[in-house]
Amino acid sequence: MDERPQFDAKYQVGVEQIDREHRQLFEIVARVYDSLEARDDKAQSLIRAAAAELLDYTATHFTSEEGLMEQAGYPDLEAHRQQHEHLLSRARDMEMRIEIEDKYVAVELSQFLYRWLIEHIEASDRKFGEFLIAQGKT
Repeated sequence: MDERPQFDAKYQVGVEQIDREHRQLFEIVARVYDSLEARDDKAQSLIRAAAAELLDYTATHFTSEEGLMEQAGYPDLEAHRQQHEHLLSRARDMEMRIEIEDKYVAVELSQFLYRWLIEHIEASDRKFGEFLIAQGKT
């Protein structure tokens, strides 16, 4: 990841709550990215805090998104939930590596979550947005 992550209109799925939460996720990923630039004694604690915030908010967003899917009767909810669980499992493994001060895992976590977020929005979340729009529920 060469440039600072940022939310772009092309990542909107057409559901206000989800788009707002995605914007927040991008902001947190950007803070993780920014923390990687720190070179002082506080660098590891900045990275640890940013990564923890990212994982916490990601879990919160997934719960929120799955709740919306459940309320709407979204037929692909279970597959979507499994994607979320897989991401959280991988991200938590990386978080443990950060805790043992693996210097490179924060970069890996930031890149992984940024790529995953973009791909997940474009492939899966957009389908849910289209489903809601087709149902007239946005």
